[in-house]
Amino acid sequence: MKDNKGALLISFLFLFSFVGLISSSIAYLLQNIPYTANAFNSSEQSYYLAESGLRYAIMKIQQETDVKDLQHCEIRLPQKPGKEMAGNILLRFDEKGRSVKFIESFAQVDQHSFVPSLRSVNAEYDKSIYMDNIMKKDDFDQDDGDRKWIISNSFKADSFNISPVLALKFKSNRRRNWMLASLNWANNKHLQDLRLWQFPITKVLSYKLQVKINCYPGDGQEGKDFMAGLNFRVMNSNKIKNKRIAYYGVSLFKSAGRKQGNPPCWLIPDSTGCGIHLNDSFRFEGEDPECLTGGKCLKPNTPYIIFWIKSDEDEDIELLAYSNLRHAKNSDELVTNLSGLEWGFKDWLTLAVFLNEKESAGQKINEVQVGIRPNDGNWELNWEFPEKLKFEKLRSDDLSSNTVVRDRTLISQDLSQSNQILPDEMGFHALYDNRLSSFYEYNIYFNDFYYGCYGSHCPTNDGLPYTQY
Repeated sequence: MKDNKGALLISFLFLFSFVGLISSSIAYLLQNIPYTANAFNSSEQSYYLAESGLRYAIMKIQQETDVKDLQHCEIRLPQKPGKEMAGNILLRFDEKGRSVKFIESFAQVDQHSFVPSLRSVNAEYDKSIYMDNIMKKDDFDQDDGDRKWIISNSFKADSFNISPVLALKFKSNRRRNWMLASLNWANNKHLQDLRLWQFPITKVLSYKLQVKINCYPGDGQEGKDFMAGLNFRVMNSNKIKNKRIAYYGVSLFKSAGRKQGNPPCWLIPDSTGCGIHLNDSFRFEGEDPECLTGGKCLKPNTPYIIFWIKSDEDEDIELLAYSNLRHAKNSDELVTNLSGLEWGFKDWLTLAVFLNEKESAGQKINEVQVGIRPNDGNWELNWEFPEKLKFEKLRSDDLSSNTVVRDRTLISQDLSQSNQILPDEMGFHALYDNRLSSFYEYNIYFNDFYYGCYGSHCPTNDGLPYTQY
């Protein structure tokens, strides 16, 4: 027993030391749990704060605020009035010309703690994609390799005062009567990158476009044949030769009649000299063969919206659907009685196309709605078209509602391929009555062409691809 003296004391010392070590460790962990949670919360708070700053910057830009007033602008957010700051936001802009190309929102919270939380959110933004009217005479300059528009050979844009605006009309020095203008996506650096609009997984490409059209104002539309409107899915086979092989069209259409003794060139079957793009007769492919006895046919002297496709360079235009504007709910705002049984379009109608491409099991299909708005004197940009047009459809496989036309003939190309030349994709057209004198022949006027990404696959509602760091 003499050799065991002090063993119990040593055991107690070890036990108390172990208990003390465990207690201090638990106390340390309990003390740091709030700090860990606080660090995580601060990280989330700083991200949302940065995103709020970005949205604030976008709102200011859309309100026409000069970004110089926001450059390096610091926004401080107090927790309570008179108390210390919860955090702050620093905004930075990178400008090129008049368009903002890059916005960074830098946020910091817990700035008085040992490790403050910092987050940055940035985005590319080009206000001109929605707000600028890209229908100026200089945008159609055929001698400018950097022009925004490509137009049919021999046509030139001219500006005229057509009340209440300065409008454009297009005239051919060879008296051709078919004009197609399409956006020069492949070569114009001032247009937004079309690839940003294509959903990277399913490769669907959806967009919306609109234009204002005034057909033969002043001199009237009696006895005239014409069509004018929007084009989309404009495909290119050869950019060097400016050759187009396929496109859809939505047009204001009117014909003075099928049995005229001297119809315009583009209404004569198998006619020559009508230009290389149309090659069609009045009885569109898709109409009933015996139109004079009824059926699905276009009536003379009647204002229509027609939906058509030219699927190949050597193919005639195929009529897919049509809408008689005399049957529209607000027809009195869209059409006017010219004389007797002849009707025409009112001045400055706004025509819009909403193209929503969908994908299922690897197959893509276009779903198209068309809007038309009368001239109400308001020339501000507006995408509200409450009443979508109802169509009479000629293809039996279109089983959707009468306001939606579905077709899978021309689908979007995969724009992600490195060697893929961007298609022209969208634009507008006019077919003129070649029987008229040169003074009246080209009197179809255009104004305010706008376009934008459309549908659920756009980067955001403002066209912003977000990046988080």
